Amino acid sequence: MFKKSFILILMMTFVSTSALAGTAKKADKLAKALENYQKTGKTRLCVSLTRIDTSRVIDDYTILFLMKGDKAYVNRLPNRCSRLGYEKSFSYSLSTNQLCNVDLITVFDSSSNIPGPTCGLGKFEEYVKKPKADEQAGK
Repeated sequence: MFKKSFILILMMTFVSTSALAGTAKKADKLAKALENYQKTGKTRLCVSLTRIDTSRVIDDYTILFLMKGDKAYVNRLPNRCSRLGYEKSFSYSLSTNQLCNVDLITVFDSSSNIPGPTCGLGKFEEYVKKPKADEQAGK
């Protein structure tokens, strides 16, 4: 009995350690993508499509939208979007010129060209570019 309990505890420890390591890797990936930005504490429900320069999928829960100019928005999906982090590509169909937290994205499966899961977006967390070192020195 003791041996089975000990093995079970070891397995649970390994699983929780692996999960923590995975979470740390995701946080590191997002931190690296945002190393030139600082969080403003503001959130938006929508962003203008014409202002989006590019998007980067961080994982199954997180998309980074780099905007034209000095802003970026992190969108944390309210639920896991299966295969988004693996495929790193998605599409959307909109009736307005804004991408909003009520809109849906569809994972693009590059191996089969068949649409993957459809997932809802979350709020957009605003980040702004950090001033460059030479700009800070001039203050």
